[in-house]
Amino acid sequence: MEDGKVILKRVIVDDTVENEKEEKEKAEDLQPTLADDINMLVTSMIHKEDGSTFARVSFLREGNWAEGIVPGGKIEKSEGFSEEEIEKLEAYLAGQEEMILQQAKGVNPLRNLFDM
Repeated sequence: MEDGKVILKRVIVDDTVENEKEEKEKAEDLQPTLADDINMLVTSMIHKEDGSTFARVSFLREGNWAEGIVPGGKIEKSEGFSEEEIEKLEAYLAGQEEMILQQAKGVNPLRNLFDM
């Protein structure tokens, strides 16, 4: 994040959730057991004409991908992920929204462009 490049992070999608809680708490309490490694990419903040801002988040796993946005925590497009996995990714986005937005604010696309 300090060098201004796109954030790459490993995310683990759990097969089970230990406690039955509300959607936001599910993401925070997700405890991985046997899981697939998923890479997460976060863009810099994107500004719309109406004044709102958001960041795009991509999840990549051996040829499978899913793209979502925060705030909102909604997966917009995907290929290769099951419906259950999509729900877990959305729960992760909702639960980690503040952290993801902080990372997106630290991404500097100009530094990345000029490899600084």
